[in-house]
Amino acid sequence: MKDEDVSQGAADAAGNRASRPDLRRVRGDERRKRILSTAVEVFGEQGYRGTSLREIARRVGISDAGLLHHFGSKTGLLAATIAERDEIDRLRREDAEATGSTFVDTMREQVARNAASPGLVALHVVLSAEATDPQHPAHESFRERYRSIRHQDDDEFARLQERGELRPDLDPTRLGQLVTAMMDGLQLQWLLDPEQVDMVGLFDDFLRLLNIPVPAQDAAGTEKGDELDS
Repeated sequence: MKDEDVSQGAADAAGNRASRPDLRRVRGDERRKRILSTAVEVFGEQGYRGTSLREIARRVGISDAGLLHHFGSKTGLLAATIAERDEIDRLRREDAEATGSTFVDTMREQVARNAASPGLVALHVVLSAEATDPQHPAHESFRERYRSIRHQDDDEFARLQERGELRPDLDPTRLGQLVTAMMDGLQLQWLLDPEQVDMVGLFDDFLRLLNIPVPAQDAAGTEKGDELDS
C-alpha cells in the first residue's frame, strides 16, 4: 500500500470521527433538558418552598450529585429552570400567534397561566430579588434576562399604536420595560395576598389604562361572548 493511501485512509477516519456526534455530550444535553422540564413540572406542583432537589432527581432517575453536576449548584439549577419556563412560554406564544391569537391575547394568557402556577411565580420572585446582589451567582443571568425581554415586543407595541389601540403619548420602546415592572410588582402582591389581589383582572385594568382594547367581563368574571361559544 502506498504511503499516500495510508495517509488518505487516516485522514478519512479522522474526518469520520469528527463528523460523528459526541454521544456523551448528546446524552448530557438530553438529560439536562429532562431535568429542566421535570423541575418546571415539580415547582408548578409543589411550589418554591415545597420542592426539593431530591424529588427532581428521583423523577429523573439520578442522584442529587448527578443533578447538580449539570448546573454547578442549586442556584444554577433554579436560574436554568426559570430560563426553561421562559422558553416554554416563548414557544407557546409563537404557536398561539401562528393559529390566530393576537399579541394582546398572548400577554393575557401568560398572566392567566402564571396565576395557575404560584410555585413557579414564587421561584421567579424570590430568586430575582436575591440576584439583585452583584455577588449572587445568578446576578448576571437575571440581568441578561431582563435585558433580553426589555425590547422584545417594541414592534408589537408600535403596531398597536399605529392602529389606534395604544395611547399616542407613549413611547413603544419603553412599554416592554413598563409592563415587566408592573407584572413583577403585581406578582409579588399576589403571592403575599392571593385572596385579595386579582392578578388577571388587574392586568386587564392596566391594559385599559394604556387604551389597549380588552374584552369586557360580566359580574362573574367571564368574558362577554364566551357564553356564546359554549
